[in-house]
Amino acid sequence: MKSKLPLYLKRFGVFNGLSLYFLLKSKQKRTVRIQIPQARHPIFLRLGTSDRNVFNNIFVYGEYDSVVLDFSPQSFLDGGGNIGLAAVYFANRYPNMRILSVEPESENFSILQQNIAAYKTIKAIKAGLWSRPTHLTIRDTGGGEWGFTVEEIEEPAPDSVRAESIEGLVSQNGGQPFDVVKLDIEGSEAEVFRTNTEAWLPNVRALIVELHEWMKPGSSASFLAATSAHKYQKTVAGEYEVYVRQNVTN
Repeated sequence: MKSKLPLYLKRFGVFNGLSLYFLLKSKQKRTVRIQIPQARHPIFLRLGTSDRNVFNNIFVYGEYDSVVLDFSPQSFLDGGGNIGLAAVYFANRYPNMRILSVEPESENFSILQQNIAAYKTIKAIKAGLWSRPTHLTIRDTGGGEWGFTVEEIEEPAPDSVRAESIEGLVSQNGGQPFDVVKLDIEGSEAEVFRTNTEAWLPNVRALIVELHEWMKPGSSASFLAATSAHKYQKTVAGEYEVYVRQNVTN
């Protein structure tokens, strides 16, 4: 496998790149605090976990760098916030944009809170995204800290987490619609796009979505059915499909 070291040197400079490269290769289970030029504030990562993969995708490979928006975004929903690195990336790219990050898993959420603490424009909610308010249980699929899925349950349990609809999150966002919605929710897009999209989807000008058809069959069908009423320009950014609304009147 080709070494990532040249990319680390290019992205972070020689000294910082070398230090980060060898630090993040460590399998020792501990949380580290790092600083990179692409972020105004320090980033916290858990060594020996999938946090390194998330960091590489966003800040080494630059998977969001090719997301091109033809408008100035004001409000961003980070669905499947994980440890907050997507929120941190977009907060640095669009300093005046308000971001709401949603993550259901407790340990991920704890690191997310550390990563966004210095950013006044980012808020976080511990919840899972669904089509309506309900209760969810978290399932470990064996894919690491970035691969947890959720399932609906009838009654709340000690280890359950609340589910929020995007419509409900708009209300918690002061009534301001999200003009950019990023979703990496491990198959829950099947439910999010299946029903109750009329109240929020028409206000969304860009969708950044990773569909997980292989994890939950029907995810792609739900997404395509919900978005078919609007015209989008589609591009690809890393593992994400990016849909930017066309013919939008301000």
